[in-house]
Amino acid sequence: MYLDLKNWSFDKVIVFLMLVFLITITTHDVYAKTFDVVIPQGAANPTNLIHFLHSEITVSINDKIRWINFDTSTHTVTSGSFQGGTNGIFNSGLLEKSEVFTYIIDPSDIGNLSYYCTLHPWMNGIITVLDPEGMPVARVSESGSLEAALSNIGEAQSFADKAKELGVTGYDNQAAVSYIQAGINYHKAALEYTLLEDHENAAKYHHEAAMQHHNAAIHFEKWQDFTQSVIQHYQSGVHHHFAGVSHEMMGDPKTASKHFAEAILQKGMAKFGSDYTLPPKQQMRWLSDPSEISCKDGLNILFKSTTKEPACVKPETATKLIERGWGKSNS
Repeated sequence: MYLDLKNWSFDKVIVFLMLVFLITITTHDVYAKTFDVVIPQGAANPTNLIHFLHSEITVSINDKIRWINFDTSTHTVTSGSFQGGTNGIFNSGLLEKSEVFTYIIDPSDIGNLSYYCTLHPWMNGIITVLDPEGMPVARVSESGSLEAALSNIGEAQSFADKAKELGVTGYDNQAAVSYIQAGINYHKAALEYTLLEDHENAAKYHHEAAMQHHNAAIHFEKWQDFTQSVIQHYQSGVHHHFAGVSHEMMGDPKTASKHFAEAILQKGMAKFGSDYTLPPKQQMRWLSDPSEISCKDGLNILFKSTTKEPACVKPETATKLIERGWGKSNS
C-alpha cells in the first residue's frame, strides 16, 4: 500500500506518526512469552501416552504458542475437539515433518481452549488463558483462611444442588454450567486449605472439584457441546492430580495412586469420550490392589497365568481362556 503524505495537513501527519509509534511499541511487547509444544515421534500411534509435549499449558494474552512437528507423520493443530469438530479459532492446516504452526493468544481466548489433530483425533491438548491481571479463575487469600474455605464450600454445595435439579429436568447445558461453578468454588476451598497446610481437606475438596468438572463434562456431552466436554474432563483430571499430590504429602501413596490413575482416565475421556476406560495394564501401573482394576460394562477382568498381566475380555472368552489355563479370574 502507498501513502501520499504530500497533501496531508501537519496535524494529520502528527497523528499518523503517533499511531505508527504506538503500533511499534505494542508490537514490541506483544510477544510476552513464547511457548513451544512439540509433536513427538510416534504421536500418530493412539497407544502412545504422549501426543503433544506439552499438552497442557497456561498462557496470557499476547503470548505466542508454536507447535513443532517432530513426527514423520503429517498432523494438524486445530481448535475444537474430535467429537464436536473445529470451532474456527485456529487451524494449522497440514503440518509436515519439521514444520511449525504459530498462534498468538487473543483477549477473546481468556478461559480454556481445546485443540486436536483432525487426522489423529486421539491427539488433543488444552490451553488455559489467564485474564489481563494474570490470574486464573480461582482467586484465594494470601495466607489461607478457614472462613473463606467454608464460605466457598457452601457456595459449591448450592451450585451442585442446583445443577442436579437442572440435570433432572433436561437442561443439560445449564446443569453443566452450575457444575463448573461448584467445581470452581471447591477448587478455591482446596487452595485455602493448601495455604493452611491442611492437606487432608485440600485433597478432599480437590476431589470434590474433580467430580463436579466430571459431571459438567457428562452434561456437555449430552448437550453435544464436545469442546466444553473435553475441557471439563481435563479440569477433572487436573484436580485428581492435585488430590493425589495432597495424599502423597500426607504419606498415603496408595490413595495418591488412585487419584493419579483417575487423572489419566479423565484425560482419556477428553480424547475418546466419557465411555472411555483406562486400559488394565495402565491401571496396574497406579493401583497396588489388582481387585480395583475395572473394565468396560460387559467385559470381565482376567489375569494371565504366567505374567499376571490383566486383560478385559468378554465373559465367553474369559471362560475359554480359564479352561485352557491361559488366565485366572483373580490375581
